[in-house]
Amino acid sequence: MSKLKRMRRKRAAQKKANIRLMSLHSGTREAPGSGKLLKRMTRDHHDLLQNIEFIFISQYRDDHHIDDRIVADTLKAAIHDEVPEDGRAQLLSEGLEEIREFRSDVSDEIWRDGLRTVLQSVQRHSNLRPGEREYLDFVSDFIF
Repeated sequence: MSKLKRMRRKRAAQKKANIRLMSLHSGTREAPGSGKLLKRMTRDHHDLLQNIEFIFISQYRDDHHIDDRIVADTLKAAIHDEVPEDGRAQLLSEGLEEIREFRSDVSDEIWRDGLRTVLQSVQRHSNLRPGEREYLDFVSDFIF
C-alpha cells in the first residue's frame, strides 16, 4: 500500500472519529452537517422555522420567566416525542403540538429537522444558563 493511500485512510478514520465525537457532545442527530441542515431548512422550509419560533416568542412575550434553557428542553423533548417536566416547557410543548397539527402538510422528518434546526440556533445563541434569554431576545427581533 502506498504512503498516499495510508495517509488518506488515516485521515478518513480521523474524520469519522471526529464526527462521532461531535454527535455525542451536541446531542443532535445531524451535528456534523449542521450547516447543511441549517442551509437546507432556511432555504426550503423557512416558514416552518418561523412557525416553531413564533410559539416560543409569543409565549415569552406573555411570560418573561421563560428562558433559553426552557426552550431547549422543550425542543429536545419534542424531538424525542417526550413530555417535558417543567410546567412552562409543557405549555410550549402544547403550542408546538398545535403548530404540528396546523402544519400537517409537512412530513415528520421535515418537522423534526425543523425542531433540530431551531435547537441548534438556541445552542448557538445562548449558553443555556438559568435565566439567560439571549436566543429569545435575538429571535424576537424577527418574529412579529
